[in-house]
Amino acid sequence: MQRIIRIGLVLALTFPGLVMAASYPRGATPLPVAKPESQGMSTERLERMGAFFQGEVAKETAAGYVIVVARNGKLLYSTAVGERDREQHLPMTLDTRFRIASMTKPVTMTAALMLYEQGKFHLDDPISRYLPEFKDMQVAVGMDEAGNLKTEPAKRLITIRHVMTHTAGFGYGALFDGNSPASKAWAKVGLGDGSTLAQKTAEIAKLPLNFHPGESWRYSVANDVLGRLVEAVSGMPFDDYLQQNLFNPLAMTHTGFYVQPQDVQLVAKAYKHDAAGKLELGEFGPLSAQTKRPAFISGGGGLISTAGDYLRFAQMLANGGTFEGRQYLSPVTVALMSSNQVPADAQRLYWGESSKGLGYGLGVAPEIDIRIAPHAGMDGDYSWGGVLDTHWVASPKTGVVAVLMTQVNPLGRKEARTDDDFRNLLFAALQKL
Repeated sequence: MQRIIRIGLVLALTFPGLVMAASYPRGATPLPVAKPESQGMSTERLERMGAFFQGEVAKETAAGYVIVVARNGKLLYSTAVGERDREQHLPMTLDTRFRIASMTKPVTMTAALMLYEQGKFHLDDPISRYLPEFKDMQVAVGMDEAGNLKTEPAKRLITIRHVMTHTAGFGYGALFDGNSPASKAWAKVGLGDGSTLAQKTAEIAKLPLNFHPGESWRYSVANDVLGRLVEAVSGMPFDDYLQQNLFNPLAMTHTGFYVQPQDVQLVAKAYKHDAAGKLELGEFGPLSAQTKRPAFISGGGGLISTAGDYLRFAQMLANGGTFEGRQYLSPVTVALMSSNQVPADAQRLYWGESSKGLGYGLGVAPEIDIRIAPHAGMDGDYSWGGVLDTHWVASPKTGVVAVLMTQVNPLGRKEARTDDDFRNLLFAALQKL
């Protein structure tokens, strides 16, 4: 089998337009398999998407990709192109592990909402009711003449809804915080410094907020705080809660916060671009794969998974919270999760024009005006990607669920439109609504 895989890789690299069919071992597909045409999608056009991303490998946009596409709960297309390890010439395969970074956030949100549905808290409860360290928060309001940060007491308590919608005023460290008055304080937050989740949450609670709770939108460590909330209200370590209540029942057997030593070679390497735009090894320290349980269990970006595992999770949400006979969330809660909860221009003001038409719900970003979005799709589609250029989308109006995985370091990454290309090619494969 390994020899066959290597032959396929050589052919794909020699003839960049050729995409080798990818298949799962018998009985190991993430969803039941069907022919694309039986579900109103075009085989030829799905293969066109695979060929496009093989071309991206040839252009060194990334070392490789894994893509899986489903419609109406049926797996229609899977492909793995390029290499997961260029130095050892190991091919991308359907069981390649990826650091999914912020694609962890919807998983954390789902866990929290499962507890919400059990009556453990209300969305508008102050989070300090469960995590007392957040009771007396300060807000950064500028700098004095000596360059010292000026603060004032927060006008209101941070609610769980604020945390779930990134409107609490938290920051996210040097990568995302820019030049806000509180940015120097938040830049010191080390999410991989050996602290536990409880210790890191207590540290976060001592930092000044960027704005008064509920008054703006800022991407943040909020989902790490939510992971700690899950611990507080469930009485379980966050990773244990996920394992018992999501990963085990969903049969996400290759998902967790670390990998077994024997699976290290299955983890895709992260690459970056040099000044000439060529790929070179560029492991992204904050998301390094570990072979034992890390001290900090990050609900914001710590998971390692496969495209197939994540497809099962996304399909559960697309099904309205039910999968293979088990209910994880109510369809009412999934609808709330995927409904916009912030001002219509909040994402665009923060990220720029690439986020036109995008809202933010609870852990996912719904399309609220596809007419101005930079990619194809439908109003009501929802998703949230990862910093290493991983993507997924659930499209309620079309029944499409799809995942794309790759690993490209954001520092020095040459311009790529991976998510836009992915969605344009994905929805172009639809034959009928």
